[in-house]
Amino acid sequence: MKVKVLYFSSIKDKLKKSVEFFEIKEGCEVHDLIKEIQKKYPDLSENLKNIMIAVNEEYADMQTKLKNGDTVALIPPVSGG
Repeated sequence: MKVKVLYFSSIKDKLKKSVEFFEIKEGCEVHDLIKEIQKKYPDLSENLKNIMIAVNEEYADMQTKLKNGDTVALIPPVSGG
């Protein structure tokens, strides 16, 4: 199945892209997708430690089951003033 991944903030800056599609196995959960992303981009491990996750514009956790066509947003912590 195919899911769309949206990157924000420091992750977007590091990868120099804001969107990417991943082919994952049926029945995968968010944590499985994160493992695939870490495999593809090992230098992102630190950036992925404290992220917020949204699936189809609703906050989700690592055990959220993914379905074909889902959109997953990876939102790292941001600071500013």
